[in-house]
Amino acid sequence: MLHKTKGIVLNYIKYKESSIIARVYTSEFGLQSYIINGVRSQRSKKGLALLQPLTLLDMVVYHKENKSDQLQRISEYKCAATFTSIPFEVKKSAMALFVTELLSKVLKEEDERGVVFEFLCHFVLELDQRKEGYESLHVYLLVHLTHFIGFGIHQKKELQQDNILQKVNTNFDLIYETILTMNACNLDEHKTIENKLRKDCLSYMINYYTHHIEGFNELKSLAILSQLFR
Repeated sequence: MLHKTKGIVLNYIKYKESSIIARVYTSEFGLQSYIINGVRSQRSKKGLALLQPLTLLDMVVYHKENKSDQLQRISEYKCAATFTSIPFEVKKSAMALFVTELLSKVLKEEDERGVVFEFLCHFVLELDQRKEGYESLHVYLLVHLTHFIGFGIHQKKELQQDNILQKVNTNFDLIYETILTMNACNLDEHKTIENKLRKDCLSYMINYYTHHIEGFNELKSLAILSQLFR
């Protein structure tokens, strides 16, 4: 049966000679893997341009529950929002890679997928549209995503009791205060933070995820992000 859904592209891998398997977070079905045939061929009208990290799609898909190979198929897809900066600015492209790698590790087919999708869609558009003050948006995402994956941050004591230790340039009270400030504000209210504090908050939140999610391992894109946001 065909279904209409919106999607956020996370990544893709090559499949056979001219096809790919794309991982897409959808508003209707959560995280899904789709076979897209012929998209890498010279005759393809769409190519891979619409399947770059964080691209927002309008999709018509075939969806079957409990598929043994967990691969679904797409009937139609088109761009739902035209980006003005993410594909063209190196820092934003690096942040997009970080975000898609993070989402690939933590998102599931959870019950709140519609709510999660709307939050992520808002985040992607905010990242693309901001001309400045976007440098710590990925830290904001890490903080707010905790509420959707089962261990939301609410109070300072929740951060303290986990006893997460790391080398920092700033004291832990400032890290806690910054994270809780991010936690309390809306995305359009969020202001970027200075470089050293941002790095410490990012490192802390990654350790926080490692502490709370079994099997949460290294984010390869973090090294690229660190080089660009010095």
